[in-house]
Amino acid sequence: MELSGYLRLIRRWLWLFIAAAIVAGSAAFVVVRTQPPVYQATTLLQLGNYLGLTDPSPNMIQAAAALSQSYITLLKTRPILQAVIDKLKLPFDAETLASLFIGQITSGTSFLTLTVSYSDPVLAAEVANELAAQLIANSPTELTRDQQEQARILQVEIQAAQAQLQRDREELQVIDSALGSAIADEQERDLLVLRRGELINQINTTQGNLASMTRTLAEIQQRGTINFIRVVEPAQIPTRAANENPLPSMIAASAVAVLLAFSAALLFEYLSDSLRSPAEIMPLLNVPLLGAVAPFGSKRGYKNKLVTWTQPRSTIAEAYRALRVNILFRENLDEAICRTYAVTSPNPAEGKSVTVANLAVAFAMTGMRVLLIDFDLRRPTQHSIFNVPNTAGLADIWRKHEANSHHLQDTTLREQIAQQVPRLVQKTEIPNLSLLPSGRAPISSSELIDSLQTRYLMRFLTQSGMYDVILIDTPPILVVTDTTVVARLTNAKSILVVESGRTRRGAAVRAVQQFASLELPLLGVVINRLKAQDRDAGYGYYYYYGYTRYDSTQGNPPTVSMRVNDVQQR
Repeated sequence: MELSGYLRLIRRWLWLFIAAAIVAGSAAFVVVRTQPPVYQATTLLQLGNYLGLTDPSPNMIQAAAALSQSYITLLKTRPILQAVIDKLKLPFDAETLASLFIGQITSGTSFLTLTVSYSDPVLAAEVANELAAQLIANSPTELTRDQQEQARILQVEIQAAQAQLQRDREELQVIDSALGSAIADEQERDLLVLRRGELINQINTTQGNLASMTRTLAEIQQRGTINFIRVVEPAQIPTRAANENPLPSMIAASAVAVLLAFSAALLFEYLSDSLRSPAEIMPLLNVPLLGAVAPFGSKRGYKNKLVTWTQPRSTIAEAYRALRVNILFRENLDEAICRTYAVTSPNPAEGKSVTVANLAVAFAMTGMRVLLIDFDLRRPTQHSIFNVPNTAGLADIWRKHEANSHHLQDTTLREQIAQQVPRLVQKTEIPNLSLLPSGRAPISSSELIDSLQTRYLMRFLTQSGMYDVILIDTPPILVVTDTTVVARLTNAKSILVVESGRTRRGAAVRAVQQFASLELPLLGVVINRLKAQDRDAGYGYYYYYGYTRYDSTQGNPPTVSMRVNDVQQR
């Protein structure tokens, strides 16, 4: 998924992320506030005594750090736990004590931190310090008695050797001063030279012995520099509860909840097979996108669906006008030619009838003479949208000529259709817009649509010069064959309407393939009920204003006379 896809997913499911964060954060707040206060006491231990050496070996530091994890395991053993319980007379067993503390090693060092959490601050500090004491008692931290005695003797001898060395050096300095002065007695001078030689030999011997004893003492002391434990900082009695501030818990719970919600949304999007974004149209269908319309009104009825007429300055109406401009731009036909468009959808209830009705109004408001034909004989809706009767209409043309159509000559049939059409076409309240409703539907509409009457009817309407644009509301293309029959007989350019979040990708692909297989021209796709969170750049300008007028005018919808004046001014 590209970055734009993730951004669309975040916009689409932002409500879920916010709800998850609020619920999880609130739950964490309630849990923290209802829990008893918990105090934490911490003891810092050092493993290894290499810090006391002037030149510790790197291997020595690594070995001490490696032992740290072993000591954490040792702390969880029953002997140490039981020793702590017995010493402090704790009111719980070893398993409970083991759950009250954790050991952590500072990365890259051999420092071990023991943290005890308990409701009693004094007892928390005592347990932390006693755990450290028991750990030291069960480790080879101290030297043996023999080693300690040997180290003591060496330290005494080293001190004595250092004192003797100091005295010899002072005497040697006196002799050197005497030899440097004028001495008359030759015998005395010889004695001084002899003594000087003895002192030099004695100093060299003492220095050798001192170096040897120092190395021996260092070796003895280094036997405890690796497997050695000492308390660097004992635990203090805590004064504030660790769970006093619920904010960290709330932030952590909210972050986890948002992450889970994002994972669920990502999985849902992966499993979902519906079209949502305008960016999916061209790569999936290889058909241009003509326009996108935001949701408005209720899907249950057809009242107040002519937004282009009742709310001409609304952003929804602007979307239909943009659709009209895109259609005319793609057609680029001579103005004298009657344009014919068939509007369909892959499946029912995807907004094709409302789309073609508002598109007809958008064409009519430019001054073009528009005829809207309801060819959806099984589920006619245009008469409900425009609030006109459906007692007579398209079906009456077939019904009148169905019985004797084989006995009529072509000329007579054309004349009868030419006479009947003006009586069946109804004027709407919208200037320049006429409606040919479906009428009472016959039993087998598919056979009647693919008839000679339909050919003559469409030929008469397109060649009569009465209309500049003819829009045809056809049934869903994947449900019945009427759409392809109408498109073929009328030479109409087809427009496919899909609903964002409802139309399946597979259904849209099959609809486009059906047009291609029959070599029927498909002008483009309109994505209907496009939600704000699914929009892409360039398709969502109307969301910034909402379903309102651009200006600040408020009040009742315009009357018919006001609408006519508005159209004339345009």
